[in-house]
Amino acid sequence: MFHAPGTSAAAESYDTHYREWVERFGPRAADLDWRLTQLEWRQRILLRRYPPEGRRVLDFGCMDGVFTIRVQRMGGEAVGYDISPAAIAQAKRFRGSAARPVFTTVAPGPGQFDLIYCNEALENVEDDSGLVGELTGYLAAGGSVVGTTPLGDLTDQAGQRRLYDESLLTRCLAPWGRVRVHRYYRSPLRSRIPFRREKGPAVFLFRVTPQNPPAAR
Repeated sequence: MFHAPGTSAAAESYDTHYREWVERFGPRAADLDWRLTQLEWRQRILLRRYPPEGRRVLDFGCMDGVFTIRVQRMGGEAVGYDISPAAIAQAKRFRGSAARPVFTTVAPGPGQFDLIYCNEALENVEDDSGLVGELTGYLAAGGSVVGTTPLGDLTDQAGQRRLYDESLLTRCLAPWGRVRVHRYYRSPLRSRIPFRREKGPAVFLFRVTPQNPPAAR
């Protein structure tokens, strides 16, 4: 398992990170209805570009499952996966007595999903291309991995392992299938202007679709 090495130390580290995030966020971290109205702009772009309706969907690195719940409500058959037991416990509290979405700290098996969301993860792992390879292994035939990562020339995030330009991101993704990379700004108008792109919150939106169905592995 690439992303979740299965050690208690890794789980404890992610638990600590999640609890620190909750403390910084404040009381509204536990308000599901409010959190659903406050999805990150990059998450909303991802859902518009790659809607989950009618698909078996994995939210990889789901944290406490708010995005996963949104995916389920949009018609996806959603599974949220994270290695933090504390975050997954909160995700299950958010879900309540409903049967779905499923939340788990157990890595999925091969060939299970039509669509995998990978939000803001590649830039924070040591082997980014290896992570993409792991994710494509969870896809059913014809499925895609989609996600976002910050633009390298426009962000300065403490603790982030790497910053991408388009060529670096494409090299990371290309071994695993057909690749599409788009640049999006927080302002929709900025995304349509082919010049003066030197400032403002922005991400790369990417998709990888294996050419040889990984379900046969």
